[in-house]
Amino acid sequence: MSNSALQKSEDSWYDIVRRSDGCVVFSFPSSGRHLIYRVNGMVSMRPLLDDEEVFTPNGFMHFIRRLGYRV
Repeated sequence: MSNSALQKSEDSWYDIVRRSDGCVVFSFPSSGRHLIYRVNGMVSMRPLLDDEEVFTPNGFMHFIRRLGYRV
């Protein structure tokens, strides 16, 4: 692997590739934080603001237990 392949540039992108046929279905920039989700086969992305967090159901349960709630 060459040194140029190891260096990141500001215009680097990531691709989401469908395994069944190798088709690139979505690309997004490598910089910043992004929320990527799929609804009915449509992939959407939006940047996360600095004060936004993403919780999974398990992460949310852990968070409220740490606050002292009983579930």
